[in-house]
Amino acid sequence: MTGRSDLLGVDFTTFSAWLHEHVGHARRFHAAAFRHLHLTGLWDPAAVPAWQEAERSRPGILATLAALADGDQVPTVSRRLEADDGDRGRTIKLLLRLADGAEVETVVIPMGGGERHTVCVSSQVGCGMGCGFCQTARMGLVRQLSAHEIIGQVLAAGRELGTTPRNVVFMGMGEPLDNVEAVAAAVAILTGSHGLKMAHRHITVSTVGRADIFPRLAELGLLRSNLAVSLTVADDTLRSKLMPVNRRHDLATLKAALLALPFPPGRRLMVSCAVIRDINDSLEQADRLIAWVQGLHVLVNLIPCNPIPGSAWQRPDDATLIAFRNHIEAAGVAVRMRLTKGDAVLAACGQLGDPAKGRSALRRSSLTPVPAP
Repeated sequence: MTGRSDLLGVDFTTFSAWLHEHVGHARRFHAAAFRHLHLTGLWDPAAVPAWQEAERSRPGILATLAALADGDQVPTVSRRLEADDGDRGRTIKLLLRLADGAEVETVVIPMGGGERHTVCVSSQVGCGMGCGFCQTARMGLVRQLSAHEIIGQVLAAGRELGTTPRNVVFMGMGEPLDNVEAVAAAVAILTGSHGLKMAHRHITVSTVGRADIFPRLAELGLLRSNLAVSLTVADDTLRSKLMPVNRRHDLATLKAALLALPFPPGRRLMVSCAVIRDINDSLEQADRLIAWVQGLHVLVNLIPCNPIPGSAWQRPDDATLIAFRNHIEAAGVAVRMRLTKGDAVLAACGQLGDPAKGRSALRRSSLTPVPAP
């Protein structure tokens, strides 16, 4: 009989109760197994000194434990691509196959020239938000990911690196707040005191602007981590064309919802803008952005458009990007330009996913698509 295959998504309290039900023993034994699981991704109690000790006093307990769950809890890497980004380091894109055959992409991004790394995780298979400049949107929403599958991406990245990634950003495939319960559960486990013990300040959750979900963020603990909003443009007409979410939550609604959030003192909101040639790269659009962020404690993150197959939208030239950034900076708004990494293997922002494996392809598979929001 196959054991559990979802242990990475189980919080420590539930995990401890589950172990106690099956084999008893004190919480320190449970904590040791939980820690080993989250450091390695393996259910291997025989490798845990505390359970080796238990075996000596109660022979057979290791065999009982081993039968409770699958040995390897991390998704299978079905394809690995690597981009040489020069002095920026090497970006790795992992195509991970999940238990039901669905696939997601996870990106390991070098920081500081490769001295440390950020893992960009997916929260859904596909995405239902329909942003025009995003490859994942062309897939449609196939299904939600579980907390186990989200954390599995972090551990798959850790295996590539030989160490735990320093930062986690929810900026891969999918809209995190469209799967907010699983995202919140994953963040709680990643930052919990029994597992990887990641700092909340090293985790960022990004959203296209699901203002209707914002009132839940504090109770779910997500405001302890960083929040990023993909704004792209502060023009309702244009944003509604680029990002259909704006038709439900326009710029005024989005800003009001952000102003109502109880951010920790000093915490900056990241406002991300994909800058597209001849679409939103003018100084007029920069002025609209400057006006919109007034009253918010922000860092504007400019992301030069990363081309996707079949799209005519392109990255602005360097002179236009620099002028755009400098104009915002001159207005006293904190701003930075994101360095492009991984675009050679379609691992940069907006390039993840394969439309051929999206909702339309499900007619030929056993997966069931999630209804569009």
